[in-house]
Amino acid sequence: FNTRTLGANQGTRWFFKVDGLECSRPAPIDISMYQSVYNNIHVPSVLKGVCEGTNAGDIGPGRHTITVHVGEVDNHAKGAPASRWQSSSILEVEEICRPF
Repeated sequence: FNTRTLGANQGTRWFFKVDGLECSRPAPIDISMYQSVYNNIHVPSVLKGVCEGTNAGDIGPGRHTITVHVGEVDNHAKGAPASRWQSSSILEVEEICRPF
């Protein structure tokens, strides 16, 4: 998908949540963009990763709700973010079963 943060000295972060909680293990699934000058540049981006768990614990098998969120980058005001400008997006999720 295309990402953009509009404005000078602005930052935007795109990230996934599983069942309303951000992934924490092994790490958050996110991308960030910082804009130091006022430009209107849309950047093709890929957001992917593995989420084994959140602060609430392991993510077990079964039905889950996966959502994409837009937020601030630490120590920077959130710009005017845009996602998917004149593009399409695909969200693909694969459940990985581990042997015990």
